[in-house]
Amino acid sequence: MHYIILTPDGVGSTILQRLLTMALHIEGVDVTNTHELTSGLLFDNGIVVKDSSVSYAQSLSEIEKIVRASDPKTQIVSRVAKYHLNNRKDTEKDKRSFYKFLNHYYGKKIKCVRQNIFEYAMSWSIRDKSNVLNVYTQHDRQKVSAVKEVDEEYFLIKCKEYVEYERWIEVNFPDTQIMAYEDLLTDGDKVIADLTGYQDTFKTHFGISLDSILKREYDFLRGSKHRLTREEQKGLILYKQYGNEMKDQKIITSSMPMKNTTLADKKEQIKNFDNCLAKFYKFAKEHNWIDQSKATYDFWNKKNVD
Repeated sequence: MHYIILTPDGVGSTILQRLLTMALHIEGVDVTNTHELTSGLLFDNGIVVKDSSVSYAQSLSEIEKIVRASDPKTQIVSRVAKYHLNNRKDTEKDKRSFYKFLNHYYGKKIKCVRQNIFEYAMSWSIRDKSNVLNVYTQHDRQKVSAVKEVDEEYFLIKCKEYVEYERWIEVNFPDTQIMAYEDLLTDGDKVIADLTGYQDTFKTHFGISLDSILKREYDFLRGSKHRLTREEQKGLILYKQYGNEMKDQKIITSSMPMKNTTLADKKEQIKNFDNCLAKFYKFAKEHNWIDQSKATYDFWNKKNVD
């Protein structure tokens, strides 16, 4: 079965697709990860893989042909981000045909969401200033931490884009499985098991659960006083090594990203945090499906920040 991950970006799609690919690979499944489908593909030994140098040069019909021609014995994990399709400027007819292909070809369609849309827009606003899309190193974390103020107009644009993403999914992908970013980072073992059918993949292979891996990574990156046990140290090292090996084998395009900032981090760091929060509340009133009560809830630390 092939997996397609649908996203506005900034909702865990990068870490999800790589964790999903890693879990399948650990379980002995032949798998390839194309990352973003609409920004460049090529064949490598009969398998579709990523080729970022192509960018948007391939038409949607060409992309479909490449994916269809890939060895059917190898499962494909792909992502389609709405903002890439916005940037490509394809015709509506071509996009409808492409969506039909995605719905038919990919057996599992995953809609990535954020329960806290305020934090989603805030994360994107910090990205805009730091130019760091995902954190892979301590240097990335330092660049993110250096941002002290965000563009409030840009923040509202990201709120609006999230609403547009929800409509895009509703119209074009009626049969999706929802994956919340907050669930992935706090109950990742269950999320991956629900998607793949395999239980305790990370615990069995690395000696610690996926939840522990993600938490201890964040602690390490933030210089936490939490001391890793020998079991945690070994598990983290094995996890990192496995990810790098998959990258070297071109199964994934880059290393595994790490948790960036919590809502508490953002509140402490961004001086116009409260201004953005007020703008969010006003915006959310126009869309009664948005749960405003979650705007100040820090899911990582399990408490409100106000």
